[in-house]
Amino acid sequence: MNVFEKSGVKRLLPLLLAWAALSAGAAPSFRGESNDKTGLGVAFPVLYGATPEPLPPVQVHAYTFTRGAEVSKLDLYDPRELWRATQWKGQWRDKSGNRLAVARATHALPAIASPVREGRVSREAFDAAAAQSALDPADPAALAKWAADFTGRALGEPEKIRAAFTHVGEALYFPAPSAVDTLVWLFRAKGAQRADWCAAVVTVADGTPVAKVREAFEKDFLGNVRPARGAAQAPAQPAAIRPAANSATIPPHPSRDAAKRSITGLKNWWFAETPGHIILSDLQGAEGRRLVKDLESELPVLLREFRRLVPPLTDDMDVGVVRIYANEKDYKEYVDDSAKWSAGLWSPARRELLIQGNHKREAILGIIRHEGFHQYLFHAADRVPNAVWFNEGHACFFETAKITRGKVEIPEDKSRARILETQPGAVSANIPVLLSLSHDAFYSAASRDLNYATAWALVYYLRKGAPSQKNTAYAGVLPAYLKKLAETKDAAAATRDAFEDVDMARLQRDFLAFWGNPRARATAAGHTPP
Repeated sequence: MNVFEKSGVKRLLPLLLAWAALSAGAAPSFRGESNDKTGLGVAFPVLYGATPEPLPPVQVHAYTFTRGAEVSKLDLYDPRELWRATQWKGQWRDKSGNRLAVARATHALPAIASPVREGRVSREAFDAAAAQSALDPADPAALAKWAADFTGRALGEPEKIRAAFTHVGEALYFPAPSAVDTLVWLFRAKGAQRADWCAAVVTVADGTPVAKVREAFEKDFLGNVRPARGAAQAPAQPAAIRPAANSATIPPHPSRDAAKRSITGLKNWWFAETPGHIILSDLQGAEGRRLVKDLESELPVLLREFRRLVPPLTDDMDVGVVRIYANEKDYKEYVDDSAKWSAGLWSPARRELLIQGNHKREAILGIIRHEGFHQYLFHAADRVPNAVWFNEGHACFFETAKITRGKVEIPEDKSRARILETQPGAVSANIPVLLSLSHDAFYSAASRDLNYATAWALVYYLRKGAPSQKNTAYAGVLPAYLKKLAETKDAAAATRDAFEDVDMARLQRDFLAFWGNPRARATAAGHTPP
């Protein structure tokens, strides 16, 4: 070997070794920390270096039905999502994106005929059908259908695994011919308290060949399954960060129970409660506890102020679920693709207020106040869609709320006020346009900042500006909107009715006069909204 060859090998060898190490580390490995807190009744190794993930909440599909003058609302669900939630026990994802999900196969996916829409059922109909759908553990066809329904994959005939395992009595492997990334097993453990079949589903994201993953799983996972010990056979319940100071006033509610179940077994997750909310988070340390203390004191006061200024149209108010992620990556994994850019949002489909917690405390509180109003209005309006000017205007209005000793003050939003100061004519001219904007048009990138500023400034003027000047010309606008919305369930009709007797040209002049008068604005700043 000549000098050139020697030097080339010398330079290349570290690269080859690094590549080999990277490749070896990327393959799914089932030598992680043993987990016995899923309620399966067995302990097993999870993916190496993996972190637990919650099962996303079941999507809620809200429908409005009209029969003459009668309008009714109905929440419907995908029965497969409801069913998977009853079987699912835990999920983990490693740094390469590979996932391991475990479940208990106790019930078949119930067949339910929907009188409303194919593929959508009420929770009551699902619960009744599910109670009659117990799985026959001795029926191979039923097991195969369960596996296909749970994964949503077309699976081949199950293969009985012949290898002898210390604590696994039976094991089946279900090949997925049309998928190169999904592996499915059902197994029953020896000595477990329950004889149900357990399921494990591995989703490969790093390109490792399926045959290699199968070999590793059957050797390192099935080979290391053990009966769980004692109380560990029950799922580990999430911990309250501390008992609620007013725990006696925390009413039981299905939404609270579902929220707690969603973080069962997740490392570092905790919950805190107020009478109207439940907060879920994995924030740790002094900052996390300080934020929770702030929310425990602020949320009840804020909810009371929401109700005072925008009285609910229904007595059937749901619990407000607030989920705060410490890690930006986990937040983005949880939200829909269209919302990955956001720092926080209210998700009507999931019925959760979702927050990215890696911001300063005051910024997080501002997001919660803003999105919290959207959450409140959704339930307070009995899920009737609201006009975007009313909804976003009030969310921005409450975003700056200052709460001291149980009292709420609403100062100006300085960033949006600057738009008024630099573009007063554009904001004023935008008022009549704003009142008829659709949801999509409001959020158009070309005019979004102007629309937010206009909605905030209009609501601020109607709530604080005009009353501070004893200008009663617009005192009936907001009450008229809510009254008409309650009657018609039609936000556009409610807007037209609210502004029907308003001289728009005069409103624009009064609006500009207020925002251009520092003394009037100073007076309004100390004015308590009526």
